[in-house]
Amino acid sequence: MKIKLGEVMNLNQTLKSLIDDNNTKIDSLFKFKLLGIMKSLENHVSNFEIIRNEKIMEYGTETENGNVQIPKEDTEAVKKFNASLVEVLNSDVDITIEKLKSSDVFNKGVKAEYLMGLYPIMEE
Repeated sequence: MKIKLGEVMNLNQTLKSLIDDNNTKIDSLFKFKLLGIMKSLENHVSNFEIIRNEKIMEYGTETENGNVQIPKEDTEAVKKFNASLVEVLNSDVDITIEKLKSSDVFNKGVKAEYLMGLYPIMEE
């Protein structure tokens, strides 16, 4: 399925939050399925992080402790950094996953905030 990289990043964060949330009780089989989806997104997430780090190096400055960051005060650098990432996040990527069935998700103890994040990969 084709999906925007930004949606992949949001989906990955939703999956991570849902899996790590000890207050949400989901069964082991469903958690295993979510981990599989997260694993299939891993390359896209990793590639984005590489690009993001390259852009930080490009637009940032070295701090006293040797780290590179983009100072908030440097509005021009922040603007260029954000613009370059928006372009990447708006790009289409292909993911190969089995969509979640509504019966897999609804009435399983999944909070509404997670359901919204999972929406792009749910079937009707």
